[in-house]
Amino acid sequence: MPANVFIGVIVLYKMKMSDIRLFKICYQWYEGEYQETLLGKQVTEEEFEKDITEARKFAQSLLGKEIEEGSYLGKGYSVACLPEYYHQIIWFLVEKKRYMECSSDKDVEYYVEDGSTENPIAVEKKVKKIEWQKIKDKEEEKEAAEK
Repeated sequence: MPANVFIGVIVLYKMKMSDIRLFKICYQWYEGEYQETLLGKQVTEEEFEKDITEARKFAQSLLGKEIEEGSYLGKGYSVACLPEYYHQIIWFLVEKKRYMECSSDKDVEYYVEDGSTENPIAVEKKVKKIEWQKIKDKEEEKEAAEK
């Protein structure tokens, strides 16, 4: 096993979960286009703000420059709009500053309960569901039933 991988495993093993902070980075674009990314790392808010400022300066330095195939992101485009700018910032924070991309299922929650079951402690899962229903016109329904 390479030494840098081994060191990374030790650091993650010694790290307490309370030491990892999550930061939500998002943008809103024309016609309601929206994207958000959760990044996590063992840093203070001040350190994160320094890192995201450095990432912004990096992305800004690429504005209008043609990116060659196989180089950064390998997409061959020029940085000219907010979504591309955003992706450059995320790339910089993940690849250069070693933030972790995280995800969250906002439709699932777990609750720890006490005394509500035969067990002294229970864990309950709450899942939000979306139901779609057609709105029916009562007169149309009546006419269809008469036919």
